[in-house]
Amino acid sequence: MDATLVNGVFGDPLLLLQIGHQKRCLLFDLGYHGPLSARTAHQVTDVFISHAHVDHICGFLWLMRCRIGHYPSCRIFGPPGLAKNITGMIDGILWDRIGDKAPHFDIYEVHGNHLHHWQIAAGSPLSAALDVRAINDQIIWQETQFQIRAVTLDHTAKDCGPDNPFTPVLAYAFEPLRQVNVRKDRLRALNLCAGPWLQVLKDHVLNGVRDAEIQVEDKTFLSGELADKILLKSAGKRLVYATDLADSSENRSTLCSLAQGAHTLFCEASFMNGDKDLAGFTGHLTTKACGEIGTAAAVQHLIPFHFSGRYQALSDVIYDEVTTSCPNTRKPAA
Repeated sequence: MDATLVNGVFGDPLLLLQIGHQKRCLLFDLGYHGPLSARTAHQVTDVFISHAHVDHICGFLWLMRCRIGHYPSCRIFGPPGLAKNITGMIDGILWDRIGDKAPHFDIYEVHGNHLHHWQIAAGSPLSAALDVRAINDQIIWQETQFQIRAVTLDHTAKDCGPDNPFTPVLAYAFEPLRQVNVRKDRLRALNLCAGPWLQVLKDHVLNGVRDAEIQVEDKTFLSGELADKILLKSAGKRLVYATDLADSSENRSTLCSLAQGAHTLFCEASFMNGDKDLAGFTGHLTTKACGEIGTAAAVQHLIPFHFSGRYQALSDVIYDEVTTSCPNTRKPAA
């Protein structure tokens, strides 16, 4: 699993999570798509939007355009109002020649403890709400190999006035349920060479299949027996993504609970400590607040991002300020 801030720490928020063995991608927020290719867009199965401000959702047009063709429906999760936001962008385009190649989307909105579901295809109207289901333990999506939790935070800016009292923003946790690694020493002891069969074996293990036959050169094994000999199963590394939240005790408590003990927390640090008042007026975190949240949540790695463009020449100073509050601060991989 590889996680990449596509636009770096100053650009639009867009975290790409690549699940390599599945050739599958998840996106957290969808700002400007930057260097991402159409091939990557084809591999996107799920998008997790924090909120619909333009720098977090403008890349949807790129995703939609790349998925014109015969591709499966893409799931998009977000706060209340997301279905209307997506529909508006789709309806702004003429689809008279799309035929049967219209991109399809399943849209899920988090309304407190319930998940509302719609479907839409380019050139067709948004469906009526298909279903509303209860959210248990903050889990909005679950598969054999991972689950996604979401919590609602507040991005309300102090200068918005009484007509905009609350701006809901979602923070997400990606939680692998199991991780499987190859014991290379055991592989050598059995005189087996690595090959595509290893991924087949891993898939069987992750899906709980123990009686499938695995062919390795001229030998045949049962998946369960071979897995016990050469694979090591462990809990996966939790990743948490949070951006555009006001520095309030409620936000801190909610985010720290979601991120507690996570391997990696991607957390915004939009303003330096000296601009605390500006952070408050815009509903963002300072470097100090970001670091304090990372420390309170006891994360192994804190990666601050979404820096204000006014600090382009001060990135090292930003990291120093965050590190003062959280020694586990790290720069994202290039």
